[in-house]
Amino acid sequence: MSENDAQKVMMELQQDQQRIQQVLQQKEETETELHESKRALEELKNDDDGNVYRQVGNILVSKDRETLKNDLEEKIEDLEVRKKSLDKKEEKLQKKMQESQKKLQGSFQ
Repeated sequence: MSENDAQKVMMELQQDQQRIQQVLQQKEETETELHESKRALEELKNDDDGNVYRQVGNILVSKDRETLKNDLEEKIEDLEVRKKSLDKKEEKLQKKMQESQKKLQGSFQ
């Protein structure tokens, strides 16, 4: 492997590391939102009396309990799909980085 090729691989490695950091940050945000949504749904299921409200901007708006449950269930489903997608993306980047590292190690031996 030429020196230029090695530099290219190193640059790709750095870019992949940055991409992984972004994916990890997105995963963390998604997991937090997923946890909060599951907690909200659980609270909604446990407390069947009283009015329910949804925050819209800076105000609370009265909402039908069943509609809110359905909205939360749909949001949870979407977040779980997003998390799986991010897991796959992270795995793919990790494999790519491992291959690049092997190439670099092979070029220095």
